Amino acid sequence: MIVGRAGMNDAERGRKRVWKVEQRASARQAFPLLADLLTALFAHVTAAVDRSGCQHSLAATEEWIAQAGVDHDSVVEWLEDNGGYCDCEVVANAADHFEQNR
Repeated sequence: MIVGRAGMNDAERGRKRVWKVEQRASARQAFPLLADLLTALFAHVTAAVDRSGCQHSLAATEEWIAQAGVDHDSVVEWLEDNGGYCDCEVVANAADHFEQNR
Protein backbone atom coordinates (compact mmCIF):
# COMPACT_ATOMS: atom_id res chain seq x y z
CA MET A 1 0.00 0.00 0.00
CA ILE A 2 1.37 3.39 -1.04
CA VAL A 3 0.43 6.20 1.32
CA GLY A 4 0.63 9.85 0.23
CA ARG A 5 1.28 13.01 2.22
CA ALA A 6 -2.29 13.28 3.50
CA GLY A 7 -2.33 9.66 4.60
CA MET A 8 -4.45 8.48 1.65
CA ASN A 9 -3.43 5.55 -0.45
CA ASP A 10 -3.79 5.46 -4.23
CA ALA A 11 -7.15 3.67 -4.09
CA GLU A 12 -8.57 6.24 -1.67
CA ARG A 13 -7.34 9.11 -3.85
CA GLY A 14 -8.96 7.45 -6.85
CA ARG A 15 -12.28 7.09 -5.01
CA LYS A 16 -12.07 10.73 -3.95
CA ARG A 17 -11.47 11.84 -7.57
CA VAL A 18 -14.47 9.80 -8.75
CA TRP A 19 -16.62 11.24 -5.95
CA LYS A 20 -15.64 14.82 -6.94
CA VAL A 21 -16.52 14.16 -10.58
CA GLU A 22 -19.88 12.74 -9.53
CA GLN A 23 -20.57 15.74 -7.27
CA ARG A 24 -19.83 18.19 -10.08
CA ALA A 25 -22.06 16.26 -12.48
CA SER A 26 -24.87 16.27 -9.93
CA ALA A 27 -24.44 20.02 -9.40
CA ARG A 28 -24.55 20.64 -13.18
CA GLN A 29 -27.75 18.62 -13.50
CA ALA A 30 -29.34 20.85 -10.87
CA PHE A 31 -28.58 24.07 -12.79
CA PRO A 32 -31.94 25.71 -13.54
CA LEU A 33 -30.75 27.14 -16.87
CA LEU A 34 -28.22 26.41 -19.57
CA ALA A 35 -24.71 27.61 -18.79
CA ASP A 36 -24.84 30.53 -21.23
CA LEU A 37 -28.01 31.86 -19.60
CA LEU A 38 -26.54 31.54 -16.11
CA THR A 39 -23.44 33.35 -17.33
CA ALA A 40 -25.66 36.15 -18.67
CA LEU A 41 -27.60 36.31 -15.39
CA PHE A 42 -24.43 36.60 -13.33
CA ALA A 43 -22.99 39.25 -15.68
CA HIS A 44 -26.18 41.31 -15.41
CA VAL A 45 -26.35 41.08 -11.62
CA THR A 46 -22.62 41.78 -11.23
CA ALA A 47 -22.94 44.92 -13.34
CA ALA A 48 -25.96 46.08 -11.34
CA VAL A 49 -24.22 45.51 -8.00
CA ASP A 50 -21.06 47.25 -9.25
CA ARG A 51 -23.14 50.19 -10.46
CA SER A 52 -25.56 50.63 -7.55
CA GLY A 53 -24.43 48.37 -4.74
CA CYS A 54 -26.59 45.66 -3.24
CA GLN A 55 -30.10 46.68 -2.29
CA HIS A 56 -30.40 43.58 -0.06
CA SER A 57 -32.96 42.16 -2.44
CA LEU A 58 -33.05 40.18 -5.66
CA ALA A 59 -34.08 43.25 -7.67
CA ALA A 60 -31.41 42.95 -10.40
CA THR A 61 -31.79 39.18 -10.49
CA GLU A 62 -35.55 39.39 -10.88
CA GLU A 63 -35.18 42.09 -13.52
CA TRP A 64 -32.97 39.75 -15.59
CA ILE A 65 -35.35 36.80 -15.05
CA ALA A 66 -38.28 38.86 -16.32
CA GLN A 67 -36.33 40.12 -19.35
CA ALA A 68 -35.08 36.64 -20.20
CA GLY A 69 -38.52 35.09 -19.82
CA VAL A 70 -37.26 32.14 -17.79
CA ASP A 71 -39.00 30.37 -14.93
CA HIS A 72 -38.74 32.67 -11.92
CA ASP A 73 -39.39 30.13 -9.19
CA SER A 74 -36.91 27.49 -10.33
CA VAL A 75 -34.13 30.06 -10.79
CA VAL A 76 -34.70 31.79 -7.46
CA GLU A 77 -34.99 28.47 -5.63
CA TRP A 78 -31.65 27.32 -7.09
CA LEU A 79 -29.99 30.64 -6.27
CA GLU A 80 -31.21 30.49 -2.68
CA ASP A 81 -30.15 26.83 -2.38
CA ASN A 82 -26.68 28.07 -3.30
CA GLY A 83 -26.54 31.07 -0.96
CA GLY A 84 -28.03 33.71 -3.27
CA TYR A 85 -30.63 35.47 -1.12
CA CYS A 86 -29.85 38.96 -2.45
CA ASP A 87 -28.03 40.27 -5.51
CA CYS A 88 -24.59 40.50 -3.88
CA GLU A 89 -24.94 36.92 -2.61
CA VAL A 90 -26.00 35.80 -6.09
CA VAL A 91 -22.70 37.22 -7.33
CA ALA A 92 -20.57 35.94 -4.44
CA ASN A 93 -22.12 32.56 -3.66
CA ALA A 94 -24.29 31.20 -6.45
CA ALA A 95 -21.95 32.39 -9.21
CA ASP A 96 -19.04 30.77 -7.38
CA HIS A 97 -20.96 27.49 -7.10
CA PHE A 98 -21.70 27.67 -10.82
CA GLU A 99 -18.07 28.36 -11.74
CA GLN A 100 -16.81 25.51 -9.58
CA ASN A 101 -19.20 23.01 -11.18
CA ARG A 102 -19.74 24.05 -14.79
